[in-house]
Amino acid sequence: MILGNPYTFSIIAQTIDEWNINDAFRNGILIFCVDGHIYPEEIVNATLNCEIPFLRRALKNLTTDTSLYNKPKEIAFSEMYDITFPEEGDNDYRFDITPEAFSDKNYLVFAVGNGINIRVLASKLRYIKQESKHELTDINISEAFISLDELKRLITRLDTWEKDLK
Repeated sequence: MILGNPYTFSIIAQTIDEWNINDAFRNGILIFCVDGHIYPEEIVNATLNCEIPFLRRALKNLTTDTSLYNKPKEIAFSEMYDITFPEEGDNDYRFDITPEAFSDKNYLVFAVGNGINIRVLASKLRYIKQESKHELTDINISEAFISLDELKRLITRLDTWEKDLK
């Protein structure tokens, strides 16, 4: 199933029958296309019974922050990363739409709205184990802009897809 436009922002999800002995987990693939780039870049087994509900909730609860929305993508991505993974204090996941299958491979995806549109930023990062954080300099960031109406259509199709799983 492909939801959205792969040249802007889309979600590709498919159960792979050979990866499942029953319907308990719905193992399969989950891929985001952001500005024509694919995340993750390699095939990763995603537990769709967990990933799709998380993604649906994250997309329904996106934060509006006009200041952050309007910043250059490198600054916006870095600031959303720092909000999500602060050096001190509690994590704040309001911008994070990264499925666990992605973050396990150091792919991060953030989204922020401006009240009219949604901006999605994605990148593959290098994790610095001794510092317990990712390297944020000289990274490639893909970005896409979609309308709130497009987002609502994606969520509606995710709702339908999730119901079909049950």
